Amino acid sequence: MSHAFLQGDVRADLAARDEVVALLVDDHQRALHAFHQFDRLWAQQDVQACEVLVRRTCALIRLHATLEEELFYPAVRRCPATGPTEHRLIHEAEVEQLVVRILLSQLRRMTAQDPQFVPLVGVLGRYVEHHVKDVEQGLLPQLTHSSGMDWSSLSTAWRRRRAELEQQWSDELKAMTSNVPPGGAETR
Repeated sequence: MSHAFLQGDVRADLAARDEVVALLVDDHQRALHAFHQFDRLWAQQDVQACEVLVRRTCALIRLHATLEEELFYPAVRRCPATGPTEHRLIHEAEVEQLVVRILLSQLRRMTAQDPQFVPLVGVLGRYVEHHVKDVEQGLLPQLTHSSGMDWSSLSTAWRRRRAELEQQWSDELKAMTSNVPPGGAETR
């Protein structure tokens, strides 16, 4: 095998790594931004925009959690560089995602007039913030420097599965493609 061919493989793996990291971080930032946007809209008493934003954010979180549970966590577990700290973070993330799914289920059945709506959004936001910190500061720094992670396979599987889920959940996710909620303010 030639040296140039190996360099191409390394470049492709680095590009795949950068893509997966960018997709993870982009979803995280979109969710965090949505919680800040919610606080601003709620303070303006724009209840309808808050409901739309929460529905859209719940759909994004559900999509992201599914991708992590089905693809990212198993890939991290297979990586030889994954140590006890990373395994603990994955286990915690899985437990947190169980709680998040309960919160999502409750929020999907509520309107903004429900007295538990705003507290549930706040709790969900704190779980998301904690998750982002664990992934971006705990897992990714270790993994991005590991040669044992199969970034190319993960990137391909991530894009394929995301497209499947986006098609399957198109009604819930439709509003995600728009950056402008009913109130007209930019969400990104």
